[in-house]
Amino acid sequence: MKLFDSHVHYEDAQFDKDRYERLEHLKNTNIGYILNCCSDVDVFDTILDICEKYDFAYGSLGIHPHWVLETPDHYMDILKAKIQHPKIVAIGEMGLDYFWDEPKDLQKRIFKEQLELAKELNMPVIIHDRDAHEDVIEILEEYQPKGVLHRYSGPVDILKRALAIGMYVSYNNDLSYPDWNAAPIACLMETPWDRLLIETDCPYAAPFEMKDERCEAYHAMNVVSIIAKLRGVSEDFVIEKATENALRVYEINR
Repeated sequence: MKLFDSHVHYEDAQFDKDRYERLEHLKNTNIGYILNCCSDVDVFDTILDICEKYDFAYGSLGIHPHWVLETPDHYMDILKAKIQHPKIVAIGEMGLDYFWDEPKDLQKRIFKEQLELAKELNMPVIIHDRDAHEDVIEILEEYQPKGVLHRYSGPVDILKRALAIGMYVSYNNDLSYPDWNAAPIACLMETPWDRLLIETDCPYAAPFEMKDERCEAYHAMNVVSIIAKLRGVSEDFVIEKATENALRVYEINR
């Protein structure tokens, strides 16, 4: 079985010069599926193009909290129209990010609007949470969505509250960084096998040993290796569980 990288950003400007070359390269790697996640309205069409060109590519559409100030007032009309594409399997990434200076009230409004749409359409969501753990979990507990807590490295008690409402949790190469991997490792060890996903968040978060380079989806195999060692199982077992879980949460029949 090949691995499902549950969160990539090949629509990102870092791939503008070689996007399709790098996607083509994935056919020769251990990556069998990707979920190309979204950040803002301007990249909707790029994500749809990736999904149409590659059988192994699926997508999500949504508004990242870092882009709320640039989001047009009619964004929901655009989202509702584009999300009808059969290979768009989730809404997001959405959530809250208090690391930057975007207005919190605006972040919360757009977050909740997308959660309402997900509930209306019965679609999974992809959640971004940076330095906003308590506010994010309180909103998730209010709306009770199905979906994924992406690249999570917050407190274990928040993780357990997310698991209690049925969320899946994805981990990436943050696990390889000795200066800040304690939190994601603690959460990883508390994540049941049937809720665990693997991602890269590429082109961001390359493995520690190549931290100044661009990350790609096949670097998810480094995450597999780390998880296998930490939890005392085979890499094949990790790949099988993570891929089965991704196919389940994104409701992809293969």
